[in-house]
Amino acid sequence: MNFNQLLIPIAPEQPLGDSFHQALRCANSNASQVTLLMVIEELAELREIANHSGTTLDLLDKATKVYHAELKQHVLNLKALYSNVKFSTQIRTGIPFIEIIKSAKEFQSKVIIIDSHRSNKERACQSGSTTRHLMRKSEIPIWSISPNSSPIRNVVAAIDFSNQDNEDFTDKIISLAIEFCTLTGADLTLCHAWRLESEGFLRKWSGYTELDIALVAKKMRTDRAMRLKSLLMPYENSLVNTKVRLLEGDARSVLPQFVEKESVDVVILGSLSRSGVAGFLMGNTAESMLNQLNCSVITLKPDAFRSPVLS
Repeated sequence: MNFNQLLIPIAPEQPLGDSFHQALRCANSNASQVTLLMVIEELAELREIANHSGTTLDLLDKATKVYHAELKQHVLNLKALYSNVKFSTQIRTGIPFIEIIKSAKEFQSKVIIIDSHRSNKERACQSGSTTRHLMRKSEIPIWSISPNSSPIRNVVAAIDFSNQDNEDFTDKIISLAIEFCTLTGADLTLCHAWRLESEGFLRKWSGYTELDIALVAKKMRTDRAMRLKSLLMPYENSLVNTKVRLLEGDARSVLPQFVEKESVDVVILGSLSRSGVAGFLMGNTAESMLNQLNCSVITLKPDAFRSPVLS
């Protein structure tokens, strides 16, 4: 995949804050096509009110004209900063996440870039329902940008080994991460969080001593570290500065801690749908991590995933 076709949804009256500049610098260096999309939520109640009052009949038309002008002003301001980017605009009416996914399909967008950080949430870093719907139901990657507009220097790709059937998906995550770091000039860390889940079972039922358990854990740790390194072998000629890190513990705790400690700018996560229920590659732990990560997060789906919105 590549980053040459980008879709940026903007909520009506949402200021185009500094957080977007992190992504727009990336778009400018790649001479990307960027579509600014605004979705006006269709309020069914207006139709009911129109039965009793004619004053609501042209409200949607008025709002559309105002928001068209707002988008045009955004484009004028951005063109002055990002001369290599080709901007276009679109306004749609309906449910935001559905219209965003449909628009991405229409424009053949490669990435959806969304600012999901709102100061009016309980915590500023909490992702809203639109972001979560997109992460669960979009076929193309979602780049949820952080409030930090600083250049991208440090990227982490989270890798999971729990399902051997997902090797192709793991390759896709690494390929995207390498491409992203090549474009931004950032360093890449492949990061795998694990713990010996069966430790209690082994201690209780197998007759293993503490030394036995420690030896098993050491062998597993060594094996996983070697597997992480082997994933980078196809990219040994890449100019991207890469390394691997094995984190021991619950991913919900150790990964956010690592990201904060290392001042990571972007985390790349794979997401899967299991048995019809949206879940993430790293298990159900990843969604709970989203609100703990203050940096930007890119999530992507396997190639075989088909969005229920487009079916």
